[in-house]
Amino acid sequence: MRYFLRIILNVVVVLSLGSLPAAALPEAELLDGGELLSGYMTVMDEQGIIVLQTGHEVHLGDQYIAEDDTLYEITEVEGAIARCRTMEKVSAQAPDDAIFVQAPPPNAPKPKIAIYHTHTDESYTPTDGRPSQKGKGSIMLVGDAFEKRLTELGYQVIHSKTLHDPHDANAYHRSRRTAMKLLQQQPIALFDLHRDSAPLKVYSTTINGQSVCKLMLVVGRQNQNQKTTLDFARSIKRATDAKYRGLIRGIFIARGNYNQDLSPRAILVEVGTEHNSREAAERSITLFANVVPSFLGPPGGNSGGKAEAGQAGTYTEINDNNTGGTATSYVPTDTAPGYDILVMVAVLTVGIAAFLFLSTGNWQEAKKKLHHFFKYEFTNFLGSRKKRKK
Repeated sequence: MRYFLRIILNVVVVLSLGSLPAAALPEAELLDGGELLSGYMTVMDEQGIIVLQTGHEVHLGDQYIAEDDTLYEITEVEGAIARCRTMEKVSAQAPDDAIFVQAPPPNAPKPKIAIYHTHTDESYTPTDGRPSQKGKGSIMLVGDAFEKRLTELGYQVIHSKTLHDPHDANAYHRSRRTAMKLLQQQPIALFDLHRDSAPLKVYSTTINGQSVCKLMLVVGRQNQNQKTTLDFARSIKRATDAKYRGLIRGIFIARGNYNQDLSPRAILVEVGTEHNSREAAERSITLFANVVPSFLGPPGGNSGGKAEAGQAGTYTEINDNNTGGTATSYVPTDTAPGYDILVMVAVLTVGIAAFLFLSTGNWQEAKKKLHHFFKYEFTNFLGSRKKRKK
């Protein structure tokens, strides 16, 4: 009975919102990267049950992996209300080709983790008295708490507090320059910490008896790294669920870039809403830091042979047409060390076969020529080497 009453109540809410004039709906002033300046979007499923509320703009085709790993896809957007359909229950297990950083040997330099903030004005109203403070947003203090705990765990942390104000359509373009500079220092991951806009109840929870705020991961659909970034986000959620179930509220796969084209391991993290206290946000990001070794590998030593300590990688210089600069991005290698050699041998074999066919005109003559080479010329070559050694 309660379930049916809940559905009826949500339908009434939707109909009420639809009948209000536009000025009464939450504001939806758009920013570059698909975020709303104020207000929030409400996404409902086929039964009228609220699935997601967020300050990000919602577009057709966007997807959302909820806390229970149910995948939804946006099918309709009207003002500040969107509707979605239930797609499937995605596996909590990360895909086989998910990317992880190989744990360094004990004597290796500590791996670096980079933190920055595209919207450096974002703040928490209960603590700061307002949701925005130009030039001194308390989201940067949340970044300090993240840096502190990661440092205690043994990582090198680069925390940029470069200002990207104002909170306008060019904020992501300005923060892109910061991201490029950070990537030049070869971090194994790049975190862009934000504060979302949504009702308090959807971001508040209690973990280990402490009042904390939930986190939401955001993956941009408009970059070439979408699949690897999503795999990375799913790996983060899986690791966090195992240690602090409920800390990650979900993964929003949104139309946008979020500078994630610069690196497959660049992730945007929403730390609560403006209605959470900054202290709750700091507690949450500290818990999140405790999980980092589970999906990025420990800062030193070995991982005990677990698969997630997995794959080695290389650093590749990339050019950025938007800023005119370059950065060095960590690119994981998902293949065994001998794979490249096997590819070279295969290419060489195909080349030799093609040469023999073209030079003889048919495969029968090509086989005869190859047989003659190994029987006489190759044997004589080895024999001459043996004589020289004597």
